[in-house]
Amino acid sequence: AKKFQLSLTELSLLWCRQRRLPTSLLIGHTSMQQLEESIRIFQKSSLLSPECLWEIDRVHMRNRLPIFASTRVGKDWAGKGEIGE
Repeated sequence: AKKFQLSLTELSLLWCRQRRLPTSLLIGHTSMQQLEESIRIFQKSSLLSPECLWEIDRVHMRNRLPIFASTRVGKDWAGKGEIGE
């Protein structure tokens, strides 16, 4: 999120908005400030850049199941190994 100058909230909500599979989004707030941030994010028409989406996919591919994180990923992912489980 920091690399793309986004808050974690903004990154996660925009990511969910851009994906086809999430059909609903559960959000919870413990303060008015958090609620107002979410509302501002949903009012924007901006989307995550392709570069940002690629970075999220890279992290996901390396940590699909964090307890069983694979180090066998292709050079495109982090410079060593191969894709496949």
